[in-house]
Amino acid sequence: MQPNFRRFLPFVLIAAVILFILPQVFKKHASGPTAGSRATTTIDAMNLIDKGEQAYKTSHPRFTPHLADLLLTNARLASDLATPLSVQLDVSTNGQSFLAQVASDTLSLVRARSTSKLTAQSCLILKSGSGVTCPAPST
Repeated sequence: MQPNFRRFLPFVLIAAVILFILPQVFKKHASGPTAGSRATTTIDAMNLIDKGEQAYKTSHPRFTPHLADLLLTNARLASDLATPLSVQLDVSTNGQSFLAQVASDTLSLVRARSTSKLTAQSCLILKSGSGVTCPAPST
C-alpha cells in the first residue's frame, strides 16, 4: 500500500460507515396497519355496534349491555374487534337508551341513542395522519 493511502484509510472507513451502515441502523420499519386504516376500522366498528344495537332492540324490548350479544348477529364486528380497539358500551336501566364509545390510537368516537333516535355523536382525532377523518354525522 502506498503511504498516502494508509493515511486516508481511516477517513475512508468512517465515510463508509456513515454512508452505508448508519442509515440501515436508524431506518424506520413500517409494519402493521396505517393510521387511515385504523381510523376506518374504528368507524366501521362503531357503525356495526350501532346497527347491532338497533337490530337487537327490534327483536327484544331493549338494547343490550353486552357486546357478546352483538357478535352473534354480525361476525364482521369480531374481526374489527381483533384490532387494538377500546369499546365501552353502557345501557340505561330501562334498556331504552345506550351509549357506545369506540377508540383506537388514531380516533375516538362516541354515539348515544334513545329508543331509535340518535341523541349524541362526537368524534375526536387523537393522531392525525393520511386518511384519518371524522365520519359524517349519521341519523
